[in-house]
Amino acid sequence: MDLRQTHTTDERALIAAAQAGDERAFRRLVEPYRRALEVHCYRMLGSPHDAEDVVQETLLRAWRSLERFERRSSVQTWLYRIATNACLDEVERRPRRLETVEPYPDARLEDLASPVADPAARYALHEGMELAFLTAIQQLPGRQRAVLVLRDVLGWSAREVADLLLSTVAATNSALQRARATIDPDVSAHAVAPRATAERELLRRYVDVWERADMEAFIELLREDAALRMPPGRAIVGAPAIGRFWFSPRGTSSCAAAQSRLVPTRANGRPAVAIYKRGDDGRLGRFAVMLLDVDGDKIAGFDAYLDPELVRLFEDDGS
Repeated sequence: MDLRQTHTTDERALIAAAQAGDERAFRRLVEPYRRALEVHCYRMLGSPHDAEDVVQETLLRAWRSLERFERRSSVQTWLYRIATNACLDEVERRPRRLETVEPYPDARLEDLASPVADPAARYALHEGMELAFLTAIQQLPGRQRAVLVLRDVLGWSAREVADLLLSTVAATNSALQRARATIDPDVSAHAVAPRATAERELLRRYVDVWERADMEAFIELLREDAALRMPPGRAIVGAPAIGRFWFSPRGTSSCAAAQSRLVPTRANGRPAVAIYKRGDDGRLGRFAVMLLDVDGDKIAGFDAYLDPELVRLFEDDGS
């Protein structure tokens, strides 16, 4: 018996046991798909916190409906259907405004038991986690968003997506065309070639000059027109202005040297840092996550998220 047959046999046994009320069997059945479902929900919602909550809701719905699972589709397809519908419910509950996309730790994409992208799809894994891509799809209505992610990131066929959404192939293709027309001006030309070695060195230099509070050296690392984006606020543009914002002794934003510690990490395919700021009691506390936008040997910009809870996500993954 080959590995695929063994997996199928084991899965059938787990389904039977779970349908008989065995919660441990259910957990073993769904665990290989948990992280992939989280990434799917993150793409749909733009928030790792919301994604975690919706995955919990997905698994609760799956447990409650397990007795109606007839194995005409795979467990993975069944779970994606539940997760997608849970995301659509969440989108409907939200106010009609553009959401700020939050960062997602790259470490959570390592050693996945279930794929989260199809390399042959329109958007490869890297672009499928790009902030530009994720921000663009937040403009889309929920069902268009779902169709785009399922077709152009996960590589599902039009028939598979239509079946999941209880729709027709024609309606699914129409939704995909409208979604692509909306986001392509923002993301179609956006491609980032990996430069892992150069990025690591630039990140090392960045952490060094930050912790030495060397504003001149910090500015030298930046492209002249660099931008510091801190959604939902306005961006700070220009290397000198960014330096003054972070390093001015009189500024409330100063986080350098004795006031903070930077921990290198990665998020959404980009080098990043988790920032810990020293409080009045002298202790370091979670402060922010900042992603670097690298252009050759310069930093072209930053995406900063002043949210201590986001820092926790990167700690959870040992970053």
